[in-house]
Amino acid sequence: MIDNESSKRNRVYLTVPYSLLEKVDMHVEKRLEDGESRDIANRSSFVIEMFKLGLRVYENKINKDDSEKNLDDKLELIAKNALINGFMIDALFGITKEVIDKSLVVRNASLLEPDWTKEMKQMVAGKLLEYFK
Repeated sequence: MIDNESSKRNRVYLTVPYSLLEKVDMHVEKRLEDGESRDIANRSSFVIEMFKLGLRVYENKINKDDSEKNLDDKLELIAKNALINGFMIDALFGITKEVIDKSLVVRNASLLEPDWTKEMKQMVAGKLLEYFK
């Protein structure tokens, strides 16, 4: 009896709404036009393939670490920093343009250490590696 049950295939019946069935048929037709045989390109195989894909997405969603940043968060951080830097540069140049007496302008290069740019590039590279592993 145990051998008989283990040799059976596990069957699950899935009721697909007609609106989704039209989309499934559209994708099956595209595969048939691309030269796949009817044995490979049919409703059942397409629905099973989509089910497996959906299951993988669901498992990744469950196993995802909450502290891990997603792509949208990383891109938001980059865009925010780029905008802030742009506004700061515009403000600095705006102040420079407004000052009539050029002797009152302090040059930033004189306040920075010579290795500052090298250290800054290393820090930026480290942060980018942290976000884009």
